[in-house]
Amino acid sequence: MKNDELLLEGLTHRQLTPQDIPAMMEMQDKVLAALPDPSWYYPAEEWEFVMATEAGEAYGYFQGDTLVAYAEMSPGEKRGEHSYAAKLGHPAQQTYDFHDVMVAPEMRRRGIHSAFLRRFEKLARENGAHTIYATVDPGNGPSYRNFERAGYVVECTIPAYDGRLRRFYRLDL
Repeated sequence: MKNDELLLEGLTHRQLTPQDIPAMMEMQDKVLAALPDPSWYYPAEEWEFVMATEAGEAYGYFQGDTLVAYAEMSPGEKRGEHSYAAKLGHPAQQTYDFHDVMVAPEMRRRGIHSAFLRRFEKLARENGAHTIYATVDPGNGPSYRNFERAGYVVECTIPAYDGRLRRFYRLDL
């Protein structure tokens, strides 16, 4: 068994559904309250979780029945002008946006974020994508180091969302 599989021992992974939205909202509040700087993360609204779960774009890790981590990956062409590729002036076709990753504070340093990165890369490749994009706050070292270890590179750092700076990362497949 690989080292990363040992780190995730005791957790199950599955696609999230609209029934998981209350747990997603609760986790978002918990994670935001525990961040050293809440501006690191631009919170999602409930309607965004509804759209992601109904579209089959949200995935979670569970310890028993408790959601301990979730992340979303959406096709760029579906997000249109809101896709990270489009924001960078690239075509959104055959790209994905990795977004809204949350790991419960007590579950950090177990490789969950990295496991999402691997799963989403595999999924994107299987679906014929050529690039995955993500954004990370420049001060959020734990997150951006995970992306960089997974092979993502910084394309630029520009204002996003409500004007806060974000590093735009890309992984060419």
